[in-house]
Amino acid sequence: MPWSRRISAHKYVLGGAVLVAWLCSALFAQETTPATPLPTPTPPPSPPAPIIMIDAAHGGSESGAVLAPDLLEKDLTLAFARRLRQDLLSRGLQAHLLRDGDVQLSTDQRASIANSVHPTLYICVHMSSQGSGLRFFSAMLTGHGDNKGPFVSWPTAQSVSLARSRSLQQQMTEAIQKTRFPIRSLTAAVRPLNTLALPALAVEIAPANGQVSQLGSADYQNMVSAVLANALSTIRARLESTP
Repeated sequence: MPWSRRISAHKYVLGGAVLVAWLCSALFAQETTPATPLPTPTPPPSPPAPIIMIDAAHGGSESGAVLAPDLLEKDLTLAFARRLRQDLLSRGLQAHLLRDGDVQLSTDQRASIANSVHPTLYICVHMSSQGSGLRFFSAMLTGHGDNKGPFVSWPTAQSVSLARSRSLQQQMTEAIQKTRFPIRSLTAAVRPLNTLALPALAVEIAPANGQVSQLGSADYQNMVSAVLANALSTIRARLESTP
């Protein structure tokens, strides 16, 4: 009948309208859905902080220099080494003590420990009543060991790192000279420097005012420690570079 055909036509029109509306809704939803953000690239890891090994000279029954009745070198070097470690840590450098107690270690034992850890730089701390301020020492090798193979000659193990040791010595000296603190740079044929197969220096601390009692002063030790820590922080890029 005519009215039934009209109803069927209306159904088709209504169904088509619903379909068009659904398609538009789906397309609109696709257009408005926010894109999934790309993952943030992970920055490359920062290089590890240089490791400074601080070796307080003497210890145990080896007192070192008796600078005054109540000032033994072994005690002063240990107290200073602990201060320097803290100052280096506060500047973002890693620092370890080779001797952190009143123990006696031979120079060969000290070299063996340092060679096994292989820090970025080894610094041996001494105290002296002679001179003024700081004296830096790098090794002065008296022989020429056969260091071309997988093994190195123990008395001349430093030969593989001597150039780098002296380069760091020079840069630290120059950094400290800018502060006008008294400093000298020297070489010495001493152990354990010459038996270390890594960059190695010795520092000898003397009073700046000529009074040996100054070596036991916390203020003076703090000042010298800050001078050394600042110099090492200044040359950090050099310490991080590949030898």
